Amino acid sequence: MLRFITLAFVLISFGQLSAQTCVRDSSVLDSMELVSPQPYSPADPTIYTLPACINEPYAQSVTFNVPPMITFNGVELPLSKITVAPTGAVAGLPAGLGYSCDPPNCEFLANTLGCMLISGTPTPNNTPQDYELTITVTAFSLVTIPIEFPGTIAAGNKYYITVRGTGECTSGTSDLSGQIMGVKNAPNPFGQQTEMMIESLVAGDFNFEVFNVIGKRVNQQTVQLVQGTNQFTFDAGNLPNGTYFYTLGNREGNVSNTFVINR
Repeated sequence: MLRFITLAFVLISFGQLSAQTCVRDSSVLDSMELVSPQPYSPADPTIYTLPACINEPYAQSVTFNVPPMITFNGVELPLSKITVAPTGAVAGLPAGLGYSCDPPNCEFLANTLGCMLISGTPTPNNTPQDYELTITVTAFSLVTIPIEFPGTIAAGNKYYITVRGTGECTSGTSDLSGQIMGVKNAPNPFGQQTEMMIESLVAGDFNFEVFNVIGKRVNQQTVQLVQGTNQFTFDAGNLPNGTYFYTLGNREGNVSNTFVINR
């Protein structure tokens, strides 16, 4: 199983944001799965990627949970990073879709969460059906090791994006636009503390997480939201200057944005 500046105050819906930002699924840190969403498998014949509709904007984040070790020819070796080629690493994409990485150089260090965003607008040249994808990465250890997902690490499993006709897509489980209207913080950039402001349509516990630019989680806390306007203070502690990516989510998905620490 395989399981990121503006000074203006902006309310950003998840639907708008997801078309621009790659959102990491940090649940893989607890589940120890290597990739999210999970592939279609004989044991769990479910397509977890979001469906794509012809002539409609599409965005699907793929999270890579990069381990510290890798097994090659039966020998466990230390892993420094995995890389994805900037083009051609995802085979089988429907026409109109491409991919980008976060970090943009497509290098994901060991013990971090790498993120790939599959996005675009499926063209009418596509046939409504399941499109099988293969993602090729290179692992760097004492030797370089080519890896195909899901083949090399999940033989017998499949990775699909389902293409449907125009207007036939419904909100996926990663869409929180029905729960969170917007997330912002001020000031931004900030030195030590910033106020996080959340407009929520629901009450409940949400997970607030902060990641650095290479995908390492540097903060995690549970925040209890009420219906309406919510506010809490984020203290940067000893975090170094730089751009950070934060998410707010629950089991149904995440919303995300960025802030900058500049002392």
